Amino acid sequence: MRVRRDGARGQTRSRIGPSCPCPRDLGEDLAMASAVHLLRQQWSASCERLLARLSGLTDEEYLWEPVPDSWNVRPSRESPSGWTVDYPQVHPTPAPFTTIAWRLLHIADGNTMYWEHSFGPGLRNFWDLAPHGDAAGAIEYLTESQEPVTSSLARLDDEELDVLRPTHFGKPWPTAQIFAVLINEQVHHGAEIGVLRDLYRYRTVP
Repeated sequence: MRVRRDGARGQTRSRIGPSCPCPRDLGEDLAMASAVHLLRQQWSASCERLLARLSGLTDEEYLWEPVPDSWNVRPSRESPSGWTVDYPQVHPTPAPFTTIAWRLLHIADGNTMYWEHSFGPGLRNFWDLAPHGDAAGAIEYLTESQEPVTSSLARLDDEELDVLRPTHFGKPWPTAQIFAVLINEQVHHGAEIGVLRDLYRYRTVP
C-alpha cells in the first residue's frame, strides 16, 4: 500500500557524473579560514556541483524508475499541485529505491524546512510544500530553497554558530549543526543523483 504526501494540509508528511569544477577559492587558505567561512565554502560548492550535475535533466529521466516499486513523484487528482510523493509514515525495511525526482525534492524540502523553522517564521510544514512533477520545476524549486540558506549563512559569524535554533522536529540544534546537515544532504543525495544519471545514460533500451 502506498502512502503519499501531496502538498495538501493534513496529508502524510514529506518526502544531490561527470566531473564538476568546485568554486575557485575552495581549498585556498584553509588554515587561516574561520569556521563560518569554511561552512560557506562547503555550502557553495555543494550547491554549484549539484546544480551543474542537473544540467540537461529531462522529465523522463527525472521520473525514471530503475527498479519496480520505486518511491517516486506521481500524478494525483487530490493534490493541489497535481502531484504527490511516496512517503509512508512508517518506513518499510528495507526502504524502497528512490528516483531522481524523489531525491531532488527531498533535498529541496529539507533546505526549505530547516530554514523555515531555524531562521524563518516557522509556519510551514512538509505537507504545505507542493511537489513538482517536472524536472525544470524541481530544479527551480531547488534553487529557490538554496537562496535563503545562502543568505542566512552569509550574515553569520563564528560566535553565532554555537547559538541554539529551533528545528521543524521540535528540538533545538546548534546553528553549525543545521548547516552541516544541509551540506551533508546535498553532497550525499547529490552524489546519488549523479550515479542515477549515469545509469540512465547507459541503460539498456528495448
